[in-house]
Amino acid sequence: MGMNETRVNLQHLLEDIRDSYAMPLEEVIITELVANSLDSGASRIEFRVNPDAQTLCCIDNGRGMRRAQLREYHNIAASVKVRGTGIGFAGIGAKLSLLVSSKVITESKGGHGTKAATEWHLASSYRAPWKFVSFGGTVATPRGTAVTIFFGSNQPFLLSEEFVAQTIQKHFYPLLCEKFMRELLCSFYKKGVTFIINERPLVLNETPANPEYLKIYLGQSRKLLGIGFLAKTIETPSWLQRVVSGSADENNFYGLPGGLAISTFGKVIKSGWEWLGISPKSSEDVIGIVEIPALAELLTTNKMDFLRDAANLKKFYRYRKAMQEAVRPILIKMGAFKSQTITEPSRLLKPLNQSIASTLADLVNDFPELSSLLGNRFRKALGKEYSASKLGESNVIGKVVRAVEARAQEPSQSSNSERLPEGRAGGVGAKIKTKKAGLELRFEELEISDSVIPMGRLIEDILYINTNHPAWHKAQAEGLAEYHIVITVAVTLSEFLEADRSSQDFMSTFLCHWGRQYGADKLI
Repeated sequence: MGMNETRVNLQHLLEDIRDSYAMPLEEVIITELVANSLDSGASRIEFRVNPDAQTLCCIDNGRGMRRAQLREYHNIAASVKVRGTGIGFAGIGAKLSLLVSSKVITESKGGHGTKAATEWHLASSYRAPWKFVSFGGTVATPRGTAVTIFFGSNQPFLLSEEFVAQTIQKHFYPLLCEKFMRELLCSFYKKGVTFIINERPLVLNETPANPEYLKIYLGQSRKLLGIGFLAKTIETPSWLQRVVSGSADENNFYGLPGGLAISTFGKVIKSGWEWLGISPKSSEDVIGIVEIPALAELLTTNKMDFLRDAANLKKFYRYRKAMQEAVRPILIKMGAFKSQTITEPSRLLKPLNQSIASTLADLVNDFPELSSLLGNRFRKALGKEYSASKLGESNVIGKVVRAVEARAQEPSQSSNSERLPEGRAGGVGAKIKTKKAGLELRFEELEISDSVIPMGRLIEDILYINTNHPAWHKAQAEGLAEYHIVITVAVTLSEFLEADRSSQDFMSTFLCHWGRQYGADKLI
């Protein structure tokens, strides 16, 4: 048979793809083999682990490939998948196995009696020859694909039944959980999904005791978005218990990833608590998982994270809010909810308004263009050199006005004086309440319309803190909201410096003075 060859630096490309995953290569290979089988519509996925022959074989009963499709399969960049659909990545499980194998044989039945097989190996960095070979009959079903990886040396993980079982349970927990399949995933996997390892069905080692199940609804429509559960972690098991259970995580006897995992179509995408924006008092005390099939459309190319462009972030935050609303009452019920200081923003902003005004007063000698943002009492303390005439020569008002004019489509959100109520004459002796001069901080949710999400914005003398920014959500979860606000102020004001000023120098100086002023307050 004729020899064909992949003519790119395949090894370098595969290594780059491998490095895009936040887990060991062995886990990536198993996970991607399963994900691509599921994307092909498989209801039965079998692994044959043979340490004596040093082979690992994954067989499914999915749609399979015809000869032409199998030929294209050897193009590393080829994929019929559209970004945002499916949970696998272009057959990458078999392709990445080239990095650790002597050869890979792929057999496939594409229906209507068609069948084909190829043998592929990585000969050098630039040479990955493959050829069609005789069909070996590994696929016994009418349609399906089998990938057999031959290792040139012993693989302590990929040739371990326990490792394969543990990896599948860790990354595809919802598919093994009867409740997830029965109440949600059965709509997508109508025949269910069965995993077989060396002729034995794979089942969960142990399910959490007294789990708190939850349902996630989207907005006012109350459309079911997903389901999940939270559970208290058990005491750390002994080494013998971990060996018997097959669990590698000392803080997790159930085979779940640590913290709260989020999955889509049964595949775990992320774990921990940081992504959710809320967390328990101790992140090690509670574990759980939520399954949201709709999130599949927001997955990155390698299906290990969510897209971060403006449009997709907006969707993700909408889904995340629904998850927060479902998870929070469960954490409260368990007595594990960590209250957030930002639940009453006014309490946080009032003292910060004063301390930031003091910081600006310290900086105004070096940055006089910021003088218009000082309150009256701070201006008086500066003396005659910052009289009205001086302030008129060098201040930030001109820049702010230009910034406001650039946003001509936006409605004015503030003014220097409050208007009189309608119908009330402002005659002699009428009292008009004026707003105090100086920088004022407020919260707002900015609509995400650009790829760069602003931390805040300045309109006249009001600085708005964007509560839609990812860093704000992290600061909330970690109890660092005050520091986030101060950094946002520094970053936002740095945009209004004179042209020859260094934004970096300003932010460093601002934070330094704020830190000293904060320390001085504590000493009083």
